[in-house]
Amino acid sequence: MAAQPASRIKIILDTDIGDDIDDAIALCFALGSPEFELLGVTAVYGDVLTRARIARKMLDLCGRPDVPVRMGFERPLAFEYHPGTAPEECSQRRAVADDPEPLERSGGAAEFIAEMVRRHPGQIHVLTIGAMTNAAAALCMDSSLSGQMAGVTSLAGYAPPREGVPEWNVRYDPLAAQCVARSGVAWTAIGADVQGDNGLTRPEFQALRDCGLPAAQFLLELIVLMKRYKGRGNPSVRGIQDVQSTHVADVMSLASFLIPERMGLTRGWVRVDNNGAIRFSPDENAPHRFAQSKLPPGCYRGEILRRLLAAGAAANE
Repeated sequence: MAAQPASRIKIILDTDIGDDIDDAIALCFALGSPEFELLGVTAVYGDVLTRARIARKMLDLCGRPDVPVRMGFERPLAFEYHPGTAPEECSQRRAVADDPEPLERSGGAAEFIAEMVRRHPGQIHVLTIGAMTNAAAALCMDSSLSGQMAGVTSLAGYAPPREGVPEWNVRYDPLAAQCVARSGVAWTAIGADVQGDNGLTRPEFQALRDCGLPAAQFLLELIVLMKRYKGRGNPSVRGIQDVQSTHVADVMSLASFLIPERMGLTRGWVRVDNNGAIRFSPDENAPHRFAQSKLPPGCYRGEILRRLLAAGAAANE
């Protein structure tokens, strides 16, 4: 096994895994990155049971059954779904349809986040790659957590000049994003388009298929299911050979710790409108950071693949 860094970044990954595929890719990326110590995965939005099952299966296939998985909020903080944001059936549900229900139900996601932050004050980064409902609930439940978290990093909004366009993770629960923004926590917002042209393509799919690792094969299965069933779906997609490419937006929340200079992270104030649009005002003394730049085309694709392969290989070591 590769040597671990002396001081690893403690993270909780808060995710709506099971709809788009970039959540599962981000989870594998975290597991294949020696810089991170994954303390738990929390599920948010809609069918959190299926999301927890998918996360649990991926963790097991990567040799990490020790990582806790907790189910979180099914609905936004304001309870009613905003127009156009009601959940559909998880596109990847069929991958875990026969799996047993996760056994751990002693506490929800917000309680888990709060417990872990108190246990490791000043050390934990909560990474939200879905709606921010779980993180916001934890911060509202105990306002002192904002000073005990190392920070919240969110896949949220868009890079300039599109920062005023409402993005899904914020639009689904604007109130949660507003709570995070106003809590005083060190918040970093990484736009969904910061990934640039760095999504996985056929050569990466081939490498994942050729490696023969169970985790890699499961990831490919999830990609196919997403392409076949998400939204209106595409019934012509029957295998990975039918997929041209897939995006990796959620990976950027993790990559922001590794290549921040490429994202133009700028300190300032991030404000959230009621419709989910983000407004940013630079201020070097403010607690927030906002990504101003997209990655150059293809610059990070190889590194993503390397870490995905490392995640799958860890189960065999």
